[in-house]
Amino acid sequence: MSTTGEISLGQLLGNARASLGESLQVVAERAGCSTAYVHKLEQDRVHTPSPRVLAGLARTLGLDYDLIMSTAGYDESPRGEQSRHTTVPRCSNAHIVELLERLASEVAELRADVARLSLK
Repeated sequence: MSTTGEISLGQLLGNARASLGESLQVVAERAGCSTAYVHKLEQDRVHTPSPRVLAGLARTLGLDYDLIMSTAGYDESPRGEQSRHTTVPRCSNAHIVELLERLASEVAELRADVARLSLK
């Protein structure tokens, strides 16, 4: 499991949950995943966590999504740039979700470009 600075993903999530005083069950329910999955994340026992679940946890715990993703071992790309490499193993579910998220972002950019050009 990759870490940002000195803290692991599990520590980051566990500390945020503790600071809110919420139970595993409440956090899992609000994030849209199982209590067992949140527990495994907090124990650093998930090697390729779901970006969808991480987004839910970021929202639920009031954490920055980019921080959670980089702590989980996903690529850190400068804002506005798309990375060509990933730290997630190829063909994993997390890699596929990451690719789909990039694709959705690129489609949104293309739509904005088309709309801008049609106004000229």
